[in-house]
Amino acid sequence: MLGAITGDVVGSIYEWDNIKTKDFPLFTERNSFTDDSVLTVALADAILNNSDYGRVMREYYRHYPFAGYGGSFLQWARDRSAGPYNSWGNGAAMRTSPVGFAFDSLDEVLEKAKLFASYTHNHPEGIKGAQATSACIFLARTGSSKDDIKSYVVDKFGYDLSRTIDEIRPDYHFHVSCQGTVPETITAFLESTDFEDAIRNAISLGGDSDTLACITGGIAEAFCGEVPQDIREQSMSRLDEPLREVVARFYDRYMQ
Repeated sequence: MLGAITGDVVGSIYEWDNIKTKDFPLFTERNSFTDDSVLTVALADAILNNSDYGRVMREYYRHYPFAGYGGSFLQWARDRSAGPYNSWGNGAAMRTSPVGFAFDSLDEVLEKAKLFASYTHNHPEGIKGAQATSACIFLARTGSSKDDIKSYVVDKFGYDLSRTIDEIRPDYHFHVSCQGTVPETITAFLESTDFEDAIRNAISLGGDSDTLACITGGIAEAFCGEVPQDIREQSMSRLDEPLREVVARFYDRYMQ
């Protein structure tokens, strides 16, 4: 889960100032967490406490109202009576990493990914993006090879993973959809040599940089086994104490 938060923090300064290179500083004084981290931690909180995720997301929104949420989510969060809004946006995938770490079978991971996405993102593409991301994390942390993960995603979800990062990068632009985000983030992971390289791959594509790196980072952490200590410390230092406390409890329970 901290891999996803790291991707969000590192990518936060490039979302509206895209770069098309892997040569950039991971952290500057301007890096911060955004809605990607807030809603990821909210999901971890809901799983830890077996709480209603919709209620928890709205609570986190009230605590962090300026984290950079999308317009549809803002309307939903402000209206306690609002139901899911049929979104196919990449928010379903960017917040789902705790699912891949917390549950013990692929079937349960797919079921829970659908459940937690559907509080807002109940469009089939939104659900698919959350399931694909969660499944990659589960498969990565349980010992599957990159080739096996790739084959599963292509066969199960029909995503095109045939293009390389170098082929994607020149023409890639800002997408808010799962279908325009999740395949690229999985490719960024598949081509990586280590955790840091995965984050650099994702951000070098341009587009919705923090969300791309958030999705990739969760998968890369699962495959590598951990976030490198120096990167972990930098990422955690960008969170406030309540967010750090939830992250620590989630790791204690699910990621030892």
